[in-house]
Amino acid sequence: MGRVTSTTDVRSDRRASALAASVGELETLSRFGRDDVEARAEQSVAEAEELGRADLALRARLVQADLLRRCGNVAEAGRRAQEIQRWATEHGVRHLQARTHFVLASVFQELGDLSLALEHAVRSVELLDDDALPETRIDHLARLADCLGLSGDVAARERYDHVLGLAETLGDIERQLLVLNNRAYCETVAGAFEEALLWCTRLQELTHRHGAAMPVGRLDTVGRALMELGRLDEAEAAMLPGERAGLLDASLDGDAGADFLLTLTEVRRRRGHVADAQRTLDECVRRCEAFGLTAIRVRARREQAELHASSGNFPAAYAEHKLYCVELMDLQSTERDARARALQAMYETDEARRQTRRYRELSLRDPLTGLYNRRYVDDQLPRLLGRGAGGAGTVTVALLDLDHFKRVNDTCSHEIGDRVLCQVADLLRDAVGPVDDGAFAARMGGEEFLLVLVGLDPVAATARLEALRRTLREHPWSELTGDLPVTVSIGAACAPGLTDSEPTEVLGRADAHLYLAKRQGRDRVVGDPAASVRD
Repeated sequence: MGRVTSTTDVRSDRRASALAASVGELETLSRFGRDDVEARAEQSVAEAEELGRADLALRARLVQADLLRRCGNVAEAGRRAQEIQRWATEHGVRHLQARTHFVLASVFQELGDLSLALEHAVRSVELLDDDALPETRIDHLARLADCLGLSGDVAARERYDHVLGLAETLGDIERQLLVLNNRAYCETVAGAFEEALLWCTRLQELTHRHGAAMPVGRLDTVGRALMELGRLDEAEAAMLPGERAGLLDASLDGDAGADFLLTLTEVRRRRGHVADAQRTLDECVRRCEAFGLTAIRVRARREQAELHASSGNFPAAYAEHKLYCVELMDLQSTERDARARALQAMYETDEARRQTRRYRELSLRDPLTGLYNRRYVDDQLPRLLGRGAGGAGTVTVALLDLDHFKRVNDTCSHEIGDRVLCQVADLLRDAVGPVDDGAFAARMGGEEFLLVLVGLDPVAATARLEALRRTLREHPWSELTGDLPVTVSIGAACAPGLTDSEPTEVLGRADAHLYLAKRQGRDRVVGDPAASVRD
């Protein structure tokens, strides 16, 4: 039996249909960071609540959550998306489920968990209804391609071809440009710079053909591809339009153009235009400090070290590089803590708590070598040195520094240098032995490591360190470094097991002994007895 409808019912249905269309438009506009999306989303929430349409209100709130993500509040965006997803799942609202997976794919992408990002991207495509807007389908398929591309999966290329074809059929220039840029960017991440340049060229041609402006994020992609191919003059020429202040400030990436400026600095330095590069870097740093862009500021330190070196100011280059190493380690720990907090905020389940513990452990690890990092040293060393009264035994703290390591990076490449560091880390793990006594190895930054031995008297500890030094020197490095040897200087200090010791005092003695080992000719161990042994 049908129902009798009133004029009010008809008007409500029409308002709901119009509102659904408006929210759908907001979902597609939010992809491009339009200025008025936030205000329109808030208005849509109010109207949907007035109509009693919780589904439409939550769709608008999801748009707001995605805008939060774009502004850097990733954890809160993820938490809101999770709440909306639970409601959508309970009520069987497929479109809303698909959109929450779409947003969560970006959230986990920014949190560095590409595996989870890919899972959400796949689900966002699977849950789309056949009658979904073509723009929505393109967005979801493009995000899936992005996740595959960033993961290094060659299947991304086929996905990009498909989604680009859909955008071309639709005549959607904005989405064509977005897909071209993202494909080019993923190719640069994979190191396929010739392939990246192919898509950058298509990006430039399409932009020019339609008289569109090229945002700095896309200029950065083009400049990076050209730079990595050694086409430095073309790279700078391509990036020059982005220096206009208005274009920098309008960056949709939330970085006020700082990332673009950092790439332009590198291009100019490589061209030998050091003064111009320095001015560009100064503006990049100013924007980093004004907008709190910590990650880009850390990378700017590395570039500043390169600029000092290019100017022949090697002491300043060394000092800046040390600052870069320290701040990079701090940043990596902070980022991992942030990821852990984000997961904690997003989940209340047992699985979430397990993920949090996993990220806490990651925050104490050096991402390159897997050894503990400086943060772990700061946490653990005071406990070990303070256990003397409890009978922990003598604690030996050794600082290890690879000799002339810069030669490896400069002669063989930074990639080879990283492989050497990883192999050294493996040898350090072997030297630690059983870890139930508290012994551990850590990377302090750059080519400097720390080894803590527990329960060995000074003679036995020195013998262990000597054995490590010989093992490292005699390792078959030629497979990696050719004729370049790899040796290590070691400075050690012992803390007696019957009295508490201050970490700074013990580390200070070890550092002084390391300096002495370097002064005496490197490739040796110097400890408390002031005896250095060398084959």
